[in-house]
Amino acid sequence: MNVDLDRSSLQAMEKDNKESIREYTQRWYETATQVNPPLLEKEMINLFVNTFKALYFEYLVGSSAQYFCDSVAIAERIEQAIHLGRIADSTEEKYFTRAKKETEVHNVKGRYKNDRKSYQNKDI
Repeated sequence: MNVDLDRSSLQAMEKDNKESIREYTQRWYETATQVNPPLLEKEMINLFVNTFKALYFEYLVGSSAQYFCDSVAIAERIEQAIHLGRIADSTEEKYFTRAKKETEVHNVKGRYKNDRKSYQNKDI
């Protein structure tokens, strides 16, 4: 069964967590070349950028790449910066924020327990 590829199939593609930017780009580009009618360069860049999740998307949208190969190079630099720790992954930040809030709540509970004990001891 031969399914015609269209722009919506490109928009639905996502980078796998274990996949490098280069591997994902190759897979995405191979699919893009099969779309009819063929994509214009600017349309290809827009569709490609829109397939990325938050961290990559934020930086790619801010770029002014005029050619598809430029947007790929930018995505590779973002990937490298994440691996080097120069750009913090937003999922890691959420984890640390959540852990801090849980600690604060735990400390508040402990303080109230101690306060109750002190009130109970005074009444006796």
